[in-house]
Amino acid sequence: MRTILVTGSAGFIGYHLSQLLLDEGFRVVGFDGMTDYYDVRIKQRRHQMLLQHPHFSAAEAMLEDFDALHALALAERPDVIVHLAAQAGVRYSRKPARLY
Repeated sequence: MRTILVTGSAGFIGYHLSQLLLDEGFRVVGFDGMTDYYDVRIKQRRHQMLLQHPHFSAAEAMLEDFDALHALALAERPDVIVHLAAQAGVRYSRKPARLY
């Protein structure tokens, strides 16, 4: 079974992609920072729905925590990484660019 690591897995697109990949027979590892740009409960609910599938697992950490992402990738050995994680707020991104 091929493993896909999806960053931003609790966001709108990441959630739907993860669900599609699970339906197609992939093992999916989700990675999301659960930022509060919009209601975190929505993101938590999405992960809870994905966690009902036996081939989904989730890690919660910020993308800029390179050590956490690197450790997850080493532990899970994904065949593919789909990077969808993003922080909203393009204008603000010029100041703390690393957060975006």
